[in-house]
Amino acid sequence: MNRDEIIAAVAESINRILRDKNLDPVGVDAATVLIGGAVAIDSLDLATIVVELEGTTGKDPFAAGFIGFSTVGELADLYA
Repeated sequence: MNRDEIIAAVAESINRILRDKNLDPVGVDAATVLIGGAVAIDSLDLATIVVELEGTTGKDPFAAGFIGFSTVGELADLYA
């Protein structure tokens, strides 16, 4: 998957999580802040997204430890 495809996959995951919480979907792009921004997801939701990305891409950029990121684009870069 390329970066844009990963960003689209993250956007899809975020909006699925929001729908499951009975919240409205939001626009998501590379600059979207994941925690503490306008998107109503928490750290458990983010962990779910990371597990989904690992399954989809076959990559685990966190195997050696946590790598800091705050936006959808930064997360996508880890998997691209």
